Amino acid sequence: MPKKRPAVAIASAAALAFSLTACGGSGPKNKEGLGTADAIAVGHRKPVPVLSGTTLDGAKLDLASFKGKVVVLNIWGSWCDSCEAEAPYLEQAYQAFKDKGVQFVGVDTRDNAGQAKAFVKAKQISYPNLFDDDSETLLTKLAGFTSLGFLPSTLIIDKNGDLAWRALRPVDYNDLSAALGPVIAE
Repeated sequence: MPKKRPAVAIASAAALAFSLTACGGSGPKNKEGLGTADAIAVGHRKPVPVLSGTTLDGAKLDLASFKGKVVVLNIWGSWCDSCEAEAPYLEQAYQAFKDKGVQFVGVDTRDNAGQAKAFVKAKQISYPNLFDDDSETLLTKLAGFTSLGFLPSTLIIDKNGDLAWRALRPVDYNDLSAALGPVIAE
């Protein structure tokens, strides 16, 4: 029996390391900027790929329909502790900015629909959330704009559809409020 304990300890440590890497780790893809939040000057912005798909409510959603609005795009997973911690701040910011021409959209990835719906319900998230499941089709379209191996991440897309701000780390209400002000004023 004592010989089994090291194997169990090693397996437990490996599982813990994997779960930490999956949420806030530094996977090999798109590591640049992890842990940062940066504004992008108007002349240096690039168009964000248009995402479309099915929301957790079963509705069709196309980001192109929000052209002319500022869009806050948050990429999350229900299994991610940092995503869970930031969810109330995102909802708070959504409530504060929805009447100022700002649309929030979540992108749930690496979940099954039941997990994602339970997360949205538990966190009382009222803005639409696209469902990306294990296929990562939507996440892959954002290569170069966000990390493919790190969650959460938040992008602010300006009224022209260009990336104006990105956070490759958890955000809070103050982060979002400070970042949205200048983009809304443009």
